[in-house]
Amino acid sequence: MIDHQHLPDWRMSRTMQWCCSPDQIDGPLVDGLARCWLEVANAGGAVGFPFPPVTSAQVSAATKRLVASLEPRGTRLFIACERTAIIGWPALEQNHSPLTCHWARIFRVQTALSVRGSGVGRALLAEAARAAREDLHLDQLHLELRSGEGLEGFSAACGWEEVGRWPAALRFGPGDDRDEVLMVLRLAPATGP
Repeated sequence: MIDHQHLPDWRMSRTMQWCCSPDQIDGPLVDGLARCWLEVANAGGAVGFPFPPVTSAQVSAATKRLVASLEPRGTRLFIACERTAIIGWPALEQNHSPLTCHWARIFRVQTALSVRGSGVGRALLAEAARAAREDLHLDQLHLELRSGEGLEGFSAACGWEEVGRWPAALRFGPGDDRDEVLMVLRLAPATGP
C-alpha cells in the first residue's frame, strides 16, 4: 500500500509500494523487477551477481525465487515505479528468532541507471527505515556492502553507521579482494500522530 504522506517530495509520476506476498506481484511486475536487476547487475552493481555479465535467464530465476519467498512477517519488497517502469527496489528480511527479532536486514538495494542521482535511492532507504520503525516496530536495520564502490559514503549520508568490516572477505579475482562492510541504522522510536 502506498502511503504518500511519508514519501519524499519527488516527481508525481513516481509511486512506491510495499509487496509482502507473491500474490501482490503479477507477471509484468516480476519482469520489471528482473529488468531493473539485470541492468544494475550488468553495470557492476553490488546486487547479488558479483561476476557480470549475467543473463536474463539467471536474473529471472533469482527474481522468481525472491518473489516466492515474500511473506508479511519475513521478506518483503519495496518497489519504486515511474509510470509503468520499475526504477528501484530493496528487499527487507525480518528475523524470527527471539534473539534477533528486533532488527531486520536490507538487501539488494538498487536503482535503475536512468534515475541515479535523482533521490530514488535515498527515498527507498528512508521509506524502509520508516516502515521498519513505525509498521514493524524494529530497533535497527542491518546492511552489508561491498567496499570500493562508494556505497559507504552514500549510506552514511542516509544515516547509516559503519560498525565493522570483514577484511578481504570478497574475492573478485587475483589481487581484487574487497572488504564486506557492516552497516547499521539505529531507528528512533516512532512518535505519536
